[in-house]
Amino acid sequence: MKQAMLIIIMTLISSPLIAQTYTIAQPESEVTISGTSTLHDWESVAEEFTGEATFTMEDGSLTGIQSLVFTVVVDQIKSGKGMMDKKTKGALKEKKNPEITFNLSEVSEMSADSIMANGELTIAGVTKTVQIKAAYMVNDDGSVTFNGTQPINMTDYEVDPPTAMLGSIKTGEDVQVHFAAKFIQ
Repeated sequence: MKQAMLIIIMTLISSPLIAQTYTIAQPESEVTISGTSTLHDWESVAEEFTGEATFTMEDGSLTGIQSLVFTVVVDQIKSGKGMMDKKTKGALKEKKNPEITFNLSEVSEMSADSIMANGELTIAGVTKTVQIKAAYMVNDDGSVTFNGTQPINMTDYEVDPPTAMLGSIKTGEDVQVHFAAKFIQ
């Protein structure tokens, strides 16, 4: 009986399947939003964001994602052009909704280098279910990096595309969110 208990305990202790909490490494991560306008294409960078995830790792490979929350601070979305930044904050209703959040619901598909994830995306106080496809890589140091591009239609989130010069310059309602997010233990 003692030998059987010892075998069970050793099996549980040596199990390589481990769920661990990771946080975003902001200096090594980036989020960029790009779009169009009647004048020229534009790009803004999210300069402040946070993220936390619980990953299941087995023998140095990502085998599952139990949770993932990612938050962008609206006030820190910058284009380098003061007027455009002001209009972006206004369109995103920054005073009432200071953050954009993604909260993972489930991973619907996972391969050795990509995932398809479903979750709730909240922009300007409006929450929609989205499906995000991302490539991922487990790095030599055990960190996990996700890369992808997510199309978003601003009007789906009740965001009026910004205008300038009495409406003669209009932004397109479709934007692309490009992300490279590195999560570390």
